[in-house]
Amino acid sequence: MRGSRTLREISEQPAAWLAALTRFEKDAARVDRLFEEKPPDEVVFAGCGSSYYLSMTAASAFQQITGLRAKAVPASEILQFPESVFAQDASPMLVAASRSGTTTETLRAVKVVARQGIPTICLTCAGQSPLARSADLALCSPAGGERSVVMTKSFSSLLVLGLLLAAQRGDDAEFRRELRRLPALGRRVLKIALPLMREIGTTASRFVFLGAGPAHGIAWEAMLKMTEMAQRTAMAYHPLEFRHGPIAVAAPGTVAVIFGTNAGATLEATLVRDLREHGATVVVLRDDQSREADAEVSVSLGVGLSDAARSVLYLPFAQALAYWRAVGAELDPDRPRHLTSVVRL
Repeated sequence: MRGSRTLREISEQPAAWLAALTRFEKDAARVDRLFEEKPPDEVVFAGCGSSYYLSMTAASAFQQITGLRAKAVPASEILQFPESVFAQDASPMLVAASRSGTTTETLRAVKVVARQGIPTICLTCAGQSPLARSADLALCSPAGGERSVVMTKSFSSLLVLGLLLAAQRGDDAEFRRELRRLPALGRRVLKIALPLMREIGTTASRFVFLGAGPAHGIAWEAMLKMTEMAQRTAMAYHPLEFRHGPIAVAAPGTVAVIFGTNAGATLEATLVRDLREHGATVVVLRDDQSREADAEVSVSLGVGLSDAARSVLYLPFAQALAYWRAVGAELDPDRPRHLTSVVRL
């Protein structure tokens, strides 16, 4: 069957998260030691493509939980505009993400910061890769690597590592407990997501993915998955920013997926009504059953997790939607057009 490998790797995510959680426990003391030896006043998360999008969510959670300034940038920004990434007289730390550990821009970015004495942590699925060897500390997802081209379990398991980094530095025991629940919750979510997303958007001409805070990076990753696998027109926005111009595309044939947050529930519900009035099909994913929006498809996970931890559980829905749209168009999600597993310049 077309895409059988990708489908299997989507389903393997809870096991990959558990392996990442177990591995991180062995590295936690090394994380503490690096931050103590070279304490930063800002942490910059960087990557390319999917790795940049997971950096967006990880940086959002890191700043919220630790109180330390954090931001996400494409790795190429460090090469081309380093003065816009690192402030003068700052003491930053770089967290560089790459599934393979061989992405050209990310490797070059690490070399740039190394010459400036900036410490680096890498998030990778390849513990013996050039990136892992060049970083001060490598945090590895031992079961995250895929045989498929597109990132699915690598994305989510590297994101789990980024969130664990936030929990460790913030000494946040509750957030750590939330992350430990993810493998069991993920198995439950997959049973919902895979069949549910099969019939959504079968005739859609465009897809819009909306997420705020830690869910913003998830929206961008959902956009990329739809573009890569299904080659459908897809966009990602902050939910409220969507009103400022992009809502012009809301019409019959548009599917809008909202990755809901507790913080934005009230305003997001108003947006749902606007989208439906314009003829768009709306899918809302959130946690609190008491805040169900008036959408065509509304999924209340009811897991009781924070917005940051719950963002990981939204990924199977986005991946499944892209997967089924690719299969429905007789495309092969395992081998998307023009793509390779690693981009080398």
